[in-house]
Amino acid sequence: MVFSSKKSGGFTIVELLIVIVVIAILAAITIVAYNGIQKRSRDSIRKSDLTAIQKGLRLYEVDNGDLANAGCGTGTGSGWLTSDYDGAGPFLPITTCLTAGGYMQSVPKDPFGLSSCTGLGCYAYMKANCGGVVYLYAHLEMLPDATNEADGTCYSTWDTAYGMNHVVRVN
Repeated sequence: MVFSSKKSGGFTIVELLIVIVVIAILAAITIVAYNGIQKRSRDSIRKSDLTAIQKGLRLYEVDNGDLANAGCGTGTGSGWLTSDYDGAGPFLPITTCLTAGGYMQSVPKDPFGLSSCTGLGCYAYMKANCGGVVYLYAHLEMLPDATNEADGTCYSTWDTAYGMNHVVRVN
C-alpha cells in the first residue's frame, strides 16, 4: 500500500477571514437598506394619515361650519392633535372634536406613537388655523429636519422648533 504525504481538504485561515469579511459587508449593506425602507414606510404612513385627517376635517366642516377650530386644540384649532390644552374644557383635543361627532373612527397617531414633543426630532401631528386657512403638519424622516416648507404658514417656526417639514393645506 502506498500512502500519500499530502494533507487533504480544509480551509486556510486567510480563506475563512475573507468569507467572514464578505458576509459582514453584505450584512452592513442589508441593515442600511432596511433602515431606509423603514423610514420611507413611516413617511408614507404619515402622508396617508394627514390625508385621512384632512378628510375628517372637511366632514366636520360640513356639519359645524369650521375645520375643528372653535373650541378645539388651544381654542383656535391650532396645536398638537391629541393634546388637551386646558385639561377640563371648554377646549377639547382636536382628535376628540373629530371622533366625538363620528367624523373619524379614530384619529391616526404618528408611527412613533407620540402625542406631543419638543425639539427637531419630534414625531407627532400638528394642526394650525391661520385665519381661515388650515394646515396639517408632520415630520418626515427622509427630509431634512428644518426645511422651509412651513414658511408661508402662520406657524413658520414649527419647522425649526419641532422639525415639522411636511405641510398639507386642508382648505
